[in-house]
Amino acid sequence: MAKSFIYDSIGLSESTVKAGTYSTTTFTPDESQITDEHRVIDQSIGSVITSFNNGDAIRFDLGSSQTANILAVNFNGAEDDQFKIYTGASATAMGSAILDDDFDVDSDGGWNVFTVSGSGRYWFLTCPDDTFLNMTEVIIGTKYDIDMNFDLNNKIGEEFGTDTIISQGGNEYYTKRHAPKTTWDWKWSYLTSGQKTSLDGLNSSVQDYKKFLYYDGTNYHYVRMTKPMDFTEVAPDIYSTAFSITEQLS
Repeated sequence: MAKSFIYDSIGLSESTVKAGTYSTTTFTPDESQITDEHRVIDQSIGSVITSFNNGDAIRFDLGSSQTANILAVNFNGAEDDQFKIYTGASATAMGSAILDDDFDVDSDGGWNVFTVSGSGRYWFLTCPDDTFLNMTEVIIGTKYDIDMNFDLNNKIGEEFGTDTIISQGGNEYYTKRHAPKTTWDWKWSYLTSGQKTSLDGLNSSVQDYKKFLYYDGTNYHYVRMTKPMDFTEVAPDIYSTAFSITEQLS
């Protein structure tokens, strides 16, 4: 399968989050209904929301109408439940579901990715059945399938989280702070103006602080851009750029 990037292009991580309940398609705010609902957009897959039960909903206010084509939800443990997403222009009338059926989750953990088609200022994540115990993060936005080959001599490496302490006698001691992080560094020497526009959309949306997904054709990796893309016009409407990302452990 094609390699791709999945990222928040609608400003979900900057949105205003409100917990509540819903009946049919009407949302009622209730801050006591869900615990730590903000964790679904806190840029961490190590923190879990709790008390997200049947009939509960989380509202995201984007500030203006935005359009998305992808939804990714992460779980840090086994999950076998359903959820629905609604979107519209009203803070209480939830509008239309972006999929007629529920999104089915049958996972041992990790990322679940769904193709969607929706737009609106308000997005509602609802729990129509049972209880979500292990939901950690939600990304709603854009999926970009990489439609050009990387140059040769690209690098995949590891960043070790090890501190070295050297005593007066020259003895060395090591402290391992975290597991290794995978790093990717590559270049594109030939980009069309359309490909440059697509990559620039990723560049401006995530910058160097917002985490996103890199799909390598087999696995999803939670990453951060460590070297923002600078584009050089090497010929009329032809561009080159370099790109670096680092795996995020949480």
